[in-house]
Amino acid sequence: MTRSEQPAPVYALPVLDRWLVHAPLHGATALVNSAALARLRDRDNGAPAGRVAELDDLLAREPQSEPRPHQGPLRPQFLGLIPTRACNLRCLYCGFGAAQAPCDQMDPRIAVAAVDWMADEVQREGGQTLDVHFFGGEPMAAPDVVEVAAHRTRAAAAERGLTPRLEAATNGVYSEDRARFLGDYFDWVVLSFDGPPDIHDRHRPAAGGRGSFEAVARTARILSRSPADFSLRICVSQHNVSRLAETARWFCDDFQPATIDIETLQPTPESEQAGLLPPDPYAFAANYWRAAREAERYGVRATYSAALTEAPRATFCPVGNDALIVSPDGRLSACYLPEGEWQARGLDLNLGRFDDGAIRLEADCIERARSLPAAQPRCQQCFCRWSCAGGCVVNHSYPGCPETYDGFCIQTRILTACSLLGASLADDLLGDRAAMEALAFERSDLVETAHG
Repeated sequence: MTRSEQPAPVYALPVLDRWLVHAPLHGATALVNSAALARLRDRDNGAPAGRVAELDDLLAREPQSEPRPHQGPLRPQFLGLIPTRACNLRCLYCGFGAAQAPCDQMDPRIAVAAVDWMADEVQREGGQTLDVHFFGGEPMAAPDVVEVAAHRTRAAAAERGLTPRLEAATNGVYSEDRARFLGDYFDWVVLSFDGPPDIHDRHRPAAGGRGSFEAVARTARILSRSPADFSLRICVSQHNVSRLAETARWFCDDFQPATIDIETLQPTPESEQAGLLPPDPYAFAANYWRAAREAERYGVRATYSAALTEAPRATFCPVGNDALIVSPDGRLSACYLPEGEWQARGLDLNLGRFDDGAIRLEADCIERARSLPAAQPRCQQCFCRWSCAGGCVVNHSYPGCPETYDGFCIQTRILTACSLLGASLADDLLGDRAAMEALAFERSDLVETAHG
C-alpha cells in the first residue's frame, strides 16, 4: 500500500503541557504546543506556522508502505525448533506447560529434515542467512537433538553458500560443557536470569524447590567469555520491579551481555497461586527506564520488546510473521506456546506437520495465521499500532479480547513515548504520575490521516 492508495496515520498524545505528534510511516515525530496541534487538526484555518510547518515538511514525504501480512507461499524469516517441551526448572510463572510436559524429545531426523527444508527455501528465495532458533521447555534438556540440528545447520548452509545463524533461548541450568557448546557454536543466546539469588530462586526454582541461581550465574560467566553474543532476560514481577536498575548494573559489571531484555510477567494460574503478579505498569515504566539508563552507561542496550520503534511492524510475535515452529512430535505451527494455550483462546495456529519424512504445509492454515494480527480492535487508534503491534496474539490480542487498555498497554504506551521523547523529557514524564495516566488512557491518539 502506498500513500496514493490510503492516507498514512498521524497520532498525537499529551505529554505534560505539550503534545507528541508521531507519524510512524513517515518516520516523523515532533513535540508541539496545544495551539500548534489545533492548527494541525484543522488545516482549513490557514497554513500552519513555526514547528507545525516543519512537521508538515516531514509529513509531505512519501510514507513507507503500511506493514502487511505476507502473501503467497510461506517464507519463514527463521526456523524454530522445540527439541522438547520438558524442562529441569519449575519456574513459578511458566506459561509453556513445562512442569506437566512429557519428556518426549524430537526425533533428530525431523530436525534435520526441517533444517534442510529451510535451507532450500532460503536458497530458492535468494536469501543469505540460514536462521535457526531453539526453544523449549529447555532445549538443552534434549542435548543430542540440539547438537545434531546445530551441526546440520552449519553443514546445510555450507552446501548452499549460506551463512548459518544459530540462536537459543535457555535457562542455563546444565553442565559447563553444554554451556561452552552454546557459547562456541551459537551466534546468539538468550539466557533467562531474573536477578540476585533471592529474586531468581523465588521466580525460577529447580525441581524439588532447589535454587537455580548458581548454575545460571556460572553459565552467564561462560557465555561472557565465549564468541557468542548473549542477552540476559529478566522477567519482572511485583517483587523485583524496584530492583531493575540495581540488577542491570550488576549484570553489566559481572557478565557484560550484549543486551538486557526486560519483560513483565504474563500471569498464569500457577503464578497467581504462587503469589507472583505483574508489576504496576507505571512502576515498571519508571524502573525500566532507570535500568536502561544504567545499562547505557556500560554501552549495553536494554530492551522492552513491545516498545521497539526502529521500524514499523505488522506483528509483534511469530504469529503472522511467517515463522515456522516445529514441535517435538513434528507438528508445524506459527507459535511457540503449547497448543492448549491457543485453543483456550479459540485459535488454531497449526500450519501443517512433518509427515513421511517431508514438511507438509496447509495453505489455508497459513492464511489464517497471517490474518490474526490485523484483527486487533483496541490497537487501531493507538500510536503504538506499528511498534507494539498488539503484543502476543495468544495472550493479549486474541479475537474477542477487551478493547480497553490493560497494564501491558499502559506500560507500552508510556515507554514507547519515552523512546520517542529522549532522555530529558522522558525523565520529566516518568516523574509525573498524572501525566503518565493522561497519556496512558488517551483512548484515541489519531489526529488525521496525512495525504502529503
